[in-house]
Order: sequence, then structure tokens, then C-alpha cells
Amino acid sequence: MKSIIIIASLLKLAANYAIDDCNPEYYQCGGESWTGSTCCNPGLQCKKINELYSYCAPENDIINSTVEYNSNITDSVIGIEASVNTVTSSLDNGGYALMNGGTTGGEGGEVVIVSDYSSLNKAVKGDKPKIVKINGIITLSADLDIGSNTSIIGIGKNSGVTGAGLKLSKVNNIIIQNLNISYCLGSKKDCISGNYATNVWVDHCEIYNDKDHDKDYYDGLIDFTQASDYITISWNYLHDHYKTSLIGHSDRNASEDTGKLHITYHHNYFKNTSSRLPSLRFGTGHIYNNIYEDVDNSCINVRMGAQALIEGNVFRNVYRPIVTDLYSNEGGYAVSRNNDFDSYSEESNPVSSVGNLTSVPYSCEIDDVTTVYNNVKKNAGPQ
Repeated sequence: MKSIIIIASLLKLAANYAIDDCNPEYYQCGGESWTGSTCCNPGLQCKKINELYSYCAPENDIINSTVEYNSNITDSVIGIEASVNTVTSSLDNGGYALMNGGTTGGEGGEVVIVSDYSSLNKAVKGDKPKIVKINGIITLSADLDIGSNTSIIGIGKNSGVTGAGLKLSKVNNIIIQNLNISYCLGSKKDCISGNYATNVWVDHCEIYNDKDHDKDYYDGLIDFTQASDYITISWNYLHDHYKTSLIGHSDRNASEDTGKLHITYHHNYFKNTSSRLPSLRFGTGHIYNNIYEDVDNSCINVRMGAQALIEGNVFRNVYRPIVTDLYSNEGGYAVSRNNDFDSYSEESNPVSSVGNLTSVPYSCEIDDVTTVYNNVKKNAGPQ
């Protein structure tokens, strides 16, 4: 009897070990020169692309019979084009990116998995719907121009780009999700920049530079200017930076920006930053359920006639949490409600100009502010 129990236990351990030794989603599992594990985690199957490459795919993926393969690459996930029956998660929990027809990114288009600069640069071009999945960290030699109707999604927690940023110029319908973006020193020195960009969703990314240089060494983490519109920034971890997020670039750009620049920030974790969280000119902002921690200059800056609804946020060790009369000739307007200012209070940090934005044209659930710190700190950033 003891022998049977021991054998059963050993078999169970062996089974557990086999699962632990298997590959996660989109990792290589076979090919002519492949020497690694050939099994996939539960719910995945090892799908053959050609003689040189197989990868762990969800069981409902549908692969084209003809696939482009980069013969210079033998052991990485590059140059693979696939069509799948489902692409990205729907835009959840509110945001202006729901408006103006919604934001679907590359839904319905090809899927391309890339892990080098050349393949990534090629994959994001053009306006046809496309889903570009990045495997690993890719070093950019210049800012990456993104075409319309594009989803860029990181595979796992450690995929993205470094060295330069993503540029969205005169495009629409973009999803940027689950990426690490860092040390952005392209021509714009922004990690994500948009001008004349509409319907953009930035979700579950980690975006950062450093504060070891002066404040102008880098520019912004997420900046949108020149009549950009219908944008949602959600569940991101943004940290170690001076000028974080500029919405509207100039006091002199009223003719383009007035009536535009509708943007939502929700469930983001901002830490060790200095200002522009965001800086909002002319536009309309809904800012809810974010964490602001260790901000040493100014936090939410509403200016040049902009209107902001600021609710259910948590401020920790923040200097000037909300300002409406800073750095511009004309102030902005804010409605502040149900925020946790820590050592500050509404009385010690009054909004100098109370606005009239008290509701938004989309449905969303505002979390109880007492739950925000733990929830957002745990779940913001790549998953």
C-alpha cells in the first residue's frame, strides 16, 4: 500500500514538473534547430508555422496557410504573420476613447509577432487593421511612426521598447497595451506623443525615464497636442520623470485645441514625478481613481480655459495636488470631489476656479477612494 502511495506521489510531482517546464503563450516550442521544451502550458497548443518554427498558441488561434518567415532568424519570434478570430480586449471601465465611434485598434486584422527593430518598424506601418505583438525589449534607434488602426501589445510583463518613443501623427484608432517604454531620446524625446491623433487607448503600460539628468533631458512620458482627441490613459505605471503628461502644448494654440483634447486618466500609478499629471490646456479631462505619490512640483494643472472633473484619486506626499492658476496667462477650471489628499485638505489646497464639468458622456464605475491605493498599486502596469 505504501509503495502505491509513493508511486502516485512521484507521478504527481512529475506531472507538476512537466507543466512547470512547459512554455507560456507565444513562446517557441519547436523547429528544426530548437533544443528547448516542446510542450505548452494548459490551454495552448504547439502550432507549426514552418520547418524552422513552432510556437505556443491559444487553441482558438487560426493560422494562415502562407506565412512570411525571416530566414535570417532561427530562434526568435520574428516575421510571423497570423490571423486570429479575436484580437484585443474591449475598452473597459470608461473613458473618452469610447466616444467618436470607439477605439478598436487593429481588431479584425493580421497579427504580427516581432522581437527586433526592423520587423517592428515594418509591422506598424500603414492604415490596414493590424495587431503587433512585441516579444522582449526592442531598442529603437528613432521614434516609431505608428499607422492608424493599430494595436501594439506586449507579450508578458517584460516586453516593449527602449531608447526612443512611439509617435502618433495624424492617425486614429490606436491601442497601446502591456508595454514597457523607457529612456525615450528620439527626436521628440517623448515616450508616447500624439499630434492630430484621435481615438487612442494607452493601457497597462510601464513608462519611465530617470531623474538623474536635468528636467529637459527628456520631454514627456505621454503627450498629446494639436487637436488630438478622444483619448483614454488607464492602468499604467508612470514613474521617475520630470514633465509627465502634457495635453495641449501652447497657450497660443486655442484655434486648434479649443473643443478638442478630450482625455480620461483612470487607475494610473504616478510615482516620483515632478509635474504635468497632467497639464491640460483648452481641453476636457476626467481624472479618476489614480494614485499620485512623491510629486515635488505640481500635480494636476488645469489651464487656459480647460475643464477637469477630478474624483476618487489618492495623493501621497504631493506638493500642490490640483492647481488652476499656474504657468499660463489664463487659468482653468476644476471640480474636485471625493479625493484623498493625505496631509492636505480641500481647505489647504483649494481649487481657485471651480468648473462646471460635473458629469461625463460615458458610463464608468468610480471606485471607493479607500480601495484605490492597494488596487491600483497592485494592478497597474504590464500584466
